[in-house]
Amino acid sequence: MRATSGPFTLDHDRRQLTRDGRTLPIGQRGFVLFAALVEAKGEAVSKDKLMECAWPGLIVEESNLSVQISALRRALGDDGDSFIITVPRVGYRLVARAAPVLLRGPPLIAVLPVTNHDSGAESTSFADGMVDDLIVALSRFRTFGVLSRSASFALRDRGSDALAAARELGIRYALEGSVTREANRLRVTAKLLDAETGTPLWAEKYDGDVTEVFTFQDRITEAVVGLVEPKIRVAEIERVRRKPPESLDAYEYYLKALPLIYAPSPQGHEQALALLEKSVELDPGFGLAAAYAAWVYEKRISSRLPSLGNSDRDNCIALAYAALKANSDDPLLRAICSFVLYRVERNVAMLEGLREAVRANPNSVVILNLCGIGYQMSGDADEALRFRTRAYELGPSAPDAYVSLHGMGAAEMMRGNLETAVQWCLRSLATFNEWPFTYMTLATCYERLGRREDAKAMVQRLRELNPTLTLSALEEGVDRCDDAYGVAVIPSLRAAGLPER
Repeated sequence: MRATSGPFTLDHDRRQLTRDGRTLPIGQRGFVLFAALVEAKGEAVSKDKLMECAWPGLIVEESNLSVQISALRRALGDDGDSFIITVPRVGYRLVARAAPVLLRGPPLIAVLPVTNHDSGAESTSFADGMVDDLIVALSRFRTFGVLSRSASFALRDRGSDALAAARELGIRYALEGSVTREANRLRVTAKLLDAETGTPLWAEKYDGDVTEVFTFQDRITEAVVGLVEPKIRVAEIERVRRKPPESLDAYEYYLKALPLIYAPSPQGHEQALALLEKSVELDPGFGLAAAYAAWVYEKRISSRLPSLGNSDRDNCIALAYAALKANSDDPLLRAICSFVLYRVERNVAMLEGLREAVRANPNSVVILNLCGIGYQMSGDADEALRFRTRAYELGPSAPDAYVSLHGMGAAEMMRGNLETAVQWCLRSLATFNEWPFTYMTLATCYERLGRREDAKAMVQRLRELNPTLTLSALEEGVDRCDDAYGVAVIPSLRAAGLPER
């Protein structure tokens, strides 16, 4: 078995390391250490783990590891120090090539130690506790990696150079903050930075009372985490947009597909599927690409759009199960696949999969919205409203905030609160005015309120966005998946003039 990293090839069968085809003079322990660094795929490996790999079951001095690493660096060549990087207070990491580091795959984010402008122990404890909470909450997302607590706090020693140090570790994004105390008031600032350029991507201030420090800390963590994921998603998509197609890896093909998937219009579905197919081809174990491909098919089925060729339903179900088999421990993947299978396969057991995904990551706007739709379809409007409201509160500026706003309107419509539902839907339209379901919900509310002309106008707009939508197609979908929302809107859409066929 062979593994490659930049110019190096590790041959496990021969216990041999080569650089550009030339065999390097490393001993048995050097080979084991290099293999452990390669296996980490650019992540930092702790000294304890490396010592256990090289001296299994033995107690040795840490200086022995330093000697072996020095010898390994010499064997790699004059630029060996540029390949094996020391991570202060943690261990070592291997970069694929000499600096500058070439970053590929999902990004890594560092939560930098919070600057405490108050010397009191209470403020210091609060600042450090906030870093801990943010690291734990962000680690629930699998679309990016999070620098460990020990590595994050090791950056404290670099002071004003912390961001530069983070860049040396291959960090693409950094979250930094500060705490200021005046009497019983605390002010916290948080800022998300592009670590490569130092450009701020987002910044916010939070004020709270020191007597409610834990509640305040929880509120900051939820607010920050809810906004960080969408901001990174947008930044990553923009980063990949500037890259030539021939240089893309599996993760980047997936990123290029995301705007086409989240766009409300179906014009980009075929292109998105082609990009996701290429992603899976490059990395068959990348289950998230297969999950999103299944979601594309679900979107077409739910919107009653023409088939893309063979059976959209069969493709959708097969991709969802393949994704779950590949990466079932990813909360986002589990949520997408559970929703798809509940929606398309009529598998009611998948509602529990949605609930599990929320428990695994309660701060993901996408997961919360999917769970809200699941409850909406099952007829539990109260739970649907709860999840949709939390999704919007966490991500009011997320690219798909209009989905959360419409979801709140749909839930209120199902609860009979028609005027409130209209207001939420109008706010959704103000954010984005091409989401067909918003017009569907508004048409229903207006028709029930006796505003027939407004209802007809909404149906006309709905038909402009989806010319193939008919009542018979909606009824077929409701029969297939017990959609309580569909049952609620069909009578009003009929009264407002949606064609039967």
